[in-house]
Amino acid sequence: MTSNQKYGSPVFTPESMAQCAELLAAPGTPVITAHRGPDGDAIGSALALWNHLSELGVHATVVMPDHYPSFLHWLPGHESVLLFEQHAEEVQTAVDAANVIFCLDYNDLSRTGALAPVLEASPAPKIMIDHHQHPKDFAAITWSDTSRCSTAELIYGWIEARGEAGEISPETGSCLYTGIMTDSGSFRFPSVTQGTHRIAAHLIERGVDHAVIHSRVYDTNQVDRMRLVGYALSEKLRVWPEHHAALIALSQEELKRFHYRSGDTEGLVNQALSIEGVNMAAFIHESHDGRIKLSLRSRGSFSVREVAAAHFNGGGHFNASGGAVEGATLDEVVAQFEHLLPGLAPALDYSI
Repeated sequence: MTSNQKYGSPVFTPESMAQCAELLAAPGTPVITAHRGPDGDAIGSALALWNHLSELGVHATVVMPDHYPSFLHWLPGHESVLLFEQHAEEVQTAVDAANVIFCLDYNDLSRTGALAPVLEASPAPKIMIDHHQHPKDFAAITWSDTSRCSTAELIYGWIEARGEAGEISPETGSCLYTGIMTDSGSFRFPSVTQGTHRIAAHLIERGVDHAVIHSRVYDTNQVDRMRLVGYALSEKLRVWPEHHAALIALSQEELKRFHYRSGDTEGLVNQALSIEGVNMAAFIHESHDGRIKLSLRSRGSFSVREVAAAHFNGGGHFNASGGAVEGATLDEVVAQFEHLLPGLAPALDYSI
């Protein structure tokens, strides 16, 4: 760890940082991407990098595969983001002009959905900055650190390794704080370290208003969302005390009944996990594209990453993973999940 890396990751070696500087100095415009269905960490990381580069005089373009929740639209730089699902030609032009493509918060190009073929066809060197398990070997530079609670924490580490942590603006810092806060469950997940809290403290010192950020992310609920959450918890929550597991499943018809918008089901799986005696929870829903998507959470010593990878074409983190199933109905995937529970129950029988 270099002398200017107090809290950041050791993956940012002098050699790799020098290589990155060379790529950024080449003719062209950097493109910053994140995964399909961007969450707070994905968009927070991307806009933090965009803001910091802009403040250094480096113009970049942020490209997202598709839309992200409206409670993140206040982030500085939101208005500059190109959505591939709406602006495919502009995105193609940006990628064609790229001198480097940053791949943030994903470790496999397939995670960018319909954007993946455009990225795969680009000869521009790619830089992966990510914290998920088992990164694919597609990038010229791979900065992967699975010990970090968020990609935003790694973006902070990249800035710190450049010796620029003392120059982080409130705009950049607000994006970083949002990414760290949302991907760490408001600093409560096991992946949070003392270094995470020190980074958060430094961002507050740099002018970030943590109370305002928390309010903008968590206190902007619409009536429809509150009714959807109430319905999910009162009518759709299933609990298996003998298996230490819980499930919420929602169909497209049910989501449409409550005028679903992206982000409306954020946190539902964590509410199921909060039930006393439950050590694994799942949220399963029917996506608008026909896939059945799953969010899996656990606490303690049980890895939902292995469950997601083995049964639901997914992956992620030890205690927080997801997956997607094509060619199956919601009822079939729910039945598959329920069928797994007796075999998982012995491993889930523990106290925190």
